[in-house]
Amino acid sequence: MLPVCRDIYLWSDTGLKNDKKYKAFDWIPYLFGNEEPDQEDEDKDKTEEKADEPKKNKKKRKGIDDENPVSFRTTTGRLSIQQIIYFIFRDLIYASGPMFAYIGITLLCIILGYPLSGQTRHGFQAYLSERSNFMIALGVVITLRYLYKKSRKRGSTFFEDASLFRTNVDKKKIVLCFLFGAGVALFISSLLTLIPKVWIFASYDQSVSRIYQRYDIFLTIIESAVLTPLVEEIIFRGYMLNRLLKRWDDIPALIVTTFIFSFMHGSSIWVIYAFIMGYILGRLSMIEGNIIYGIFLHAGFNLPSVVQWFIYFIWPDLQSDSYITNIFETILIGTTGLIVSVIIYMLYKNRLETAG
Repeated sequence: MLPVCRDIYLWSDTGLKNDKKYKAFDWIPYLFGNEEPDQEDEDKDKTEEKADEPKKNKKKRKGIDDENPVSFRTTTGRLSIQQIIYFIFRDLIYASGPMFAYIGITLLCIILGYPLSGQTRHGFQAYLSERSNFMIALGVVITLRYLYKKSRKRGSTFFEDASLFRTNVDKKKIVLCFLFGAGVALFISSLLTLIPKVWIFASYDQSVSRIYQRYDIFLTIIESAVLTPLVEEIIFRGYMLNRLLKRWDDIPALIVTTFIFSFMHGSSIWVIYAFIMGYILGRLSMIEGNIIYGIFLHAGFNLPSVVQWFIYFIWPDLQSDSYITNIFETILIGTTGLIVSVIIYMLYKNRLETAG
């Protein structure tokens, strides 16, 4: 049974933490950076709680208190299994709020746009093929506006909540991140092309083919090169990762955020690709404390697809040409991408050490 009253149950000295049958799970809280305090620390915490009591009486906004959350980072003592499950689900729901808003707003734009498009006679699938890019772009703009207003309403700012800072930005790092993303994308794409098409890799060629069969090439390029990197970094490495880092240790917060990000990409093959990309983006954002570098890295990841879209738009016959999938050329492209990625990584690491 999950606790009904958090303030009474979670901090009760006579709770389940003293029950011997739960001692087998004492190691779980330490995964989240939780440490067992000494008795002196417990007495000190109780004294500080009493000193802060007048502050707790002030009126708070509805919802979870993210400014001073009771979480794995702040709680002391051992936790019961019920408490651990409660914290995990509570924090995941709270951290996923902006993602749910983005999905809901985008789906609403697509659904409402169908009867207004004048294409109902052609069917919903034809409508998606021709107008989905525009509706997704509209959903991105509305989502960003919504998050901006929500941050202001809470007394914060959109840029602070998303860790998107425009001052003191290292322009050379931005260029390095962009090139690194492009190099890694070339390497991973070539590797996936060369892997035998069995198991989860069987549908890779079909998935790639569907991506390039879009009607509005201009909006597709804008969406992939600008809007998608912007909104996904704001939601996943901005809002979601920031909220989890306030409550969890760094590694669990990064892994969970990356898993959710990759899961949102649908098919199994893209989940693997997105997990690698999401982990790199998350690490970069945590190191820099600013997602602007991740936005350019994400744009670099999407660059090969954008270039290929443009080529197929100008010369559509190339899409069915056999030399595009030539093994030698694929290996050459993948090797080039790997070499570029390694060189860029060394330059970036050297720049970090110099700045430090």
